[in-house]
Amino acid sequence: MELWPAICPMGLLLLLLGQGPTPTSTSPGESVLARHPLPQLQTLKNFPFPCKPQKLGLNVPSTSVNTLKPSDIKLVVAIGNLGTPLDSGMGNVDNPERTENRPQQACMEVVTVLSDIIVHFNPSVLMPMCPSGRSAVARSPAEDLWIQAKELVRSLKEHPQLDFQHDWKLINVFFSNTSQCHLCPSAQQKRYLMRRMDKLNGILDYLRQEVPRAFVNLVELPEIVTVSHWHQGTGFSTLASGLCNCSRETSKLSQAVMQWSYQEAWEGLLAASRLNNQESFAVVVQPFFYELSPSERPLPQDSTTLALSLWNSMMEPAGHKNELLSATEKKTMKCPSWESPYLFTYKNSNYRSKLLKPSGKAEIREGAEFTCPEKDPSDMIPTTVHRLKPADIKVIGALGDSLTAGNGAGSKPGNILDVLTQYRGLSWSVGGDHSIRTVTTLANILREFNPSLKGFSVGTGREHSPQAALNQAVAGATSWSLAAQARKLVSLMKSDQAIHFEEDWKLITMFIGGNDLCDSCNNPVHFSPQNFTNNIKAALDILHAEVPRAFVNLVQAIEIIGLRELYKEPQVSCPRLILRNLCSCVLKLDDNSTELAALIERNRKYQEGTQALVETRRYDTRGDFTVVVQPFFEKVNMPRTPEGLPDSSFFAPDCFHFSAKAHAHSASALWKNMLEPVGQKTRQHNFENKVHIVCPNQARPFLSTHKNSQQGHGTWMLCKEKAPSALPPASVHALRPADIQVVAALGDSLTAGNGIGSQEGDFLDVRTQYRGLSYR
Repeated sequence: MELWPAICPMGLLLLLLGQGPTPTSTSPGESVLARHPLPQLQTLKNFPFPCKPQKLGLNVPSTSVNTLKPSDIKLVVAIGNLGTPLDSGMGNVDNPERTENRPQQACMEVVTVLSDIIVHFNPSVLMPMCPSGRSAVARSPAEDLWIQAKELVRSLKEHPQLDFQHDWKLINVFFSNTSQCHLCPSAQQKRYLMRRMDKLNGILDYLRQEVPRAFVNLVELPEIVTVSHWHQGTGFSTLASGLCNCSRETSKLSQAVMQWSYQEAWEGLLAASRLNNQESFAVVVQPFFYELSPSERPLPQDSTTLALSLWNSMMEPAGHKNELLSATEKKTMKCPSWESPYLFTYKNSNYRSKLLKPSGKAEIREGAEFTCPEKDPSDMIPTTVHRLKPADIKVIGALGDSLTAGNGAGSKPGNILDVLTQYRGLSWSVGGDHSIRTVTTLANILREFNPSLKGFSVGTGREHSPQAALNQAVAGATSWSLAAQARKLVSLMKSDQAIHFEEDWKLITMFIGGNDLCDSCNNPVHFSPQNFTNNIKAALDILHAEVPRAFVNLVQAIEIIGLRELYKEPQVSCPRLILRNLCSCVLKLDDNSTELAALIERNRKYQEGTQALVETRRYDTRGDFTVVVQPFFEKVNMPRTPEGLPDSSFFAPDCFHFSAKAHAHSASALWKNMLEPVGQKTRQHNFENKVHIVCPNQARPFLSTHKNSQQGHGTWMLCKEKAPSALPPASVHALRPADIQVVAALGDSLTAGNGIGSQEGDFLDVRTQYRGLSYR
C-alpha cells in the first residue's frame, strides 16, 4: 500500500510557514493534517490507513520504553536542522526570512506526518513541535543543537496539555555530516564515531536527565537530503579529516560493506551506552541510506517519504534495519505486528553487535584427491587447439568480477569487513594457493599435469598487485569493463619474460554477468541481453585477434535467482543491508511480479546470447584458438543444510560472494565441463555434490572443443539385447551380432584409415594408416 502518493510538499510548506512550538488545541481522533483546511492536504485525510490498531490490544499503557507502543505516544517533537530536498524548487533569494526558516519548516513537515500516523493509534496525540533555537548571534551547528535541546525541554515542561512526568514523548534528533566518511578501516571508524558520539552524548544525556518517558530517534540523514547553505552538518564534519582516512575504494561492494559497518558501529556504541540502561528512556539510531545507484545519480526525497522511511525504520528491530531510500521504489507503510506491537529498542530487539570479533573458525579449505594416471603432455607441442592435452597448458589467466577476484573466499565466518579482501589465491578458475590437496582450483588441477604452469594468482590483493598475476578480474565489474580487462591481460602476457607468447599454450577463463543482472532493473537498456552479448564479443574479439595458442573458457552467466532464498530466510544470519545494496534488482522484487519474471528472462537471454555468439564459429577461424561455452552455472541449486535451510557455509560472510568451499566446488565443476564433449556438457550445478576430479582418458585425452567433439563420432550403445545364441547357429540366417567372433576387411586407403587421426594441416601424416579408426 502506497502512502499518500499525491501529497504536494509545497502544500505542507505553506501550511508550516511561520509555525512555531506553540501548542494547538485539537479534537480527539482528528487527523493532525485534517485540522488544516488547505485543499492540498485532503489526500492525506482520505488515505486508507493500512494498520489495524484495534486488533493489537493497545489498551494498557506502557510503563517501560521497551514495551512502548505507538498508542502510548502523546507528542512528537524534533530538534536539529533538517534541510529540504534538492529538487523541491523552494529557493527564494528574494525572501531571506523564508530561506532562514526552511530547516525548521522541513522538520515540521516530517514530524507532522509522523503525528498523523500516530493519531490512528492514539487519537489524543498533540500537535508536533520543532523548536527553532533562532538567535541573532551566529552559532555553530553544534551550539545550535544545544540551544534547540534546551528550548525543547522548556517547551515540554511548560506545555499546558502535556503531563510532562507521565506522557510518552517521541523525540527525533536530526543531524547530518556533509563530510561523512563511511569508507574507513573499522578501527579508525570506531574511534571517529566515538568522538562524534562524545559530541552528541552531551545533548542526549541532557535529554535523558531532563525528560522522563522519552523514546529518542537519532536520525543521521544522508548528505543529499540536506542543503549545504542551510546546514553544514552538526559540527562533527571537521573530525573526519583528522580521524578517518577515507579508503580509496569506490566500488559498490566497498561502499555497501562500509555503509553497513558504519551503521553497526553506531548501533553498537548506542546499545552499550548509559542512554539505554533505564526503563523510561531509550535512544535508537534510525539509519537513512540510499540505494547505491549504478549511475550515482542524485536521489532526492520529499519530507513525506523521509517521514515514512523513519516510521518504517521504527517498525524494524535494531540490527535489522535494512530498508534503503530509493528514487524508483514506491514506499509502503509498515505496521506493528501482533507479536511485536511496540517500538523497537536495543533491549527488546535482543540486539547483539555484529562487529564483535568473529568467533567462528576459519573455513576448512576443501582439497581433493587427484588420481589421474594420464598426466603426460603431447609428444610434440600441438599446433591445433583441438588436440590440446591438459599438460600442454603452460599459462593460465582469467577475466571477470569479484567472484573471480576471490572477495571473501578466505574470510572467517562473521568477519563481514574482510569480504573486501580479495583472496585471489583461492579463486576457483585461476587461484594457485597451496596445492590440490588443500585448495581445489582449476589452476591447481592443471599444476598436477604441468608443475611449471604460469599465471595463477596467489595470496591476496587487487588486480594490479604482483600476486594477482594473470587474474585480471576486477571486483564490482560488469560486462562493460571486460574489453579493458582483456587488453590488460594481453599486455601482461606479452611483457612477461617468463611467457613465450607465441609458443606457449594458454587457458583463459572468462566469467561475468552477476553485477549486470543485479543492476539491470535500474537500467534495462544499458544492461540489455544484446549489450551484454556485445560486451562479451568485444572482449573475445581482442583475445582472438591478439593471442595465439589459446583455449578460452566462456562460463555462462550464473542463474542468480537462487540468491532470493538466502535473503528471504529469516533463520539464516546475513547482512541484508549489504545484500540489498549489492543486488537490489534480484532481492527487492515481489514474488510472481512481472519485474521478477523479466529479470529471470533477462538472465536466460544472457546465457542464450553468449551461446549463440560462440555457435557462429566466429572464434574457430584458425587452428590455434577456440572459445568453448562451459554451461554448468546455467541452473544452480541452492545448497541446503540437513535441516533444509539455505547453507550459508558456501558463501562469504556477506552471503553474496563464494566461500572457499564454493570456489572448490565450482572449480571441479568447471574442470568436468572442460572434458565433457560439446553438446553433452553438464548444464546444472549442485553445490552439494562432492568435489571430485574427473580424469582425461585414452579415448578422450584432449580438452573438448566443438571440432574434436564431432571428430569422435562416438555414440551411446543403448541396445539391451546383447546376448549370443544359446547354441552356435548352424545357419547364417540365424546369426546374432554376439555370435560373430572374427572381423576382417578388404579394400583401399579408406578402409586402411589413411589420415583419419592426422592433425589439421599435417599433410605428411596422411600416409599414416589409422586402422584402429577405420569404419570397418
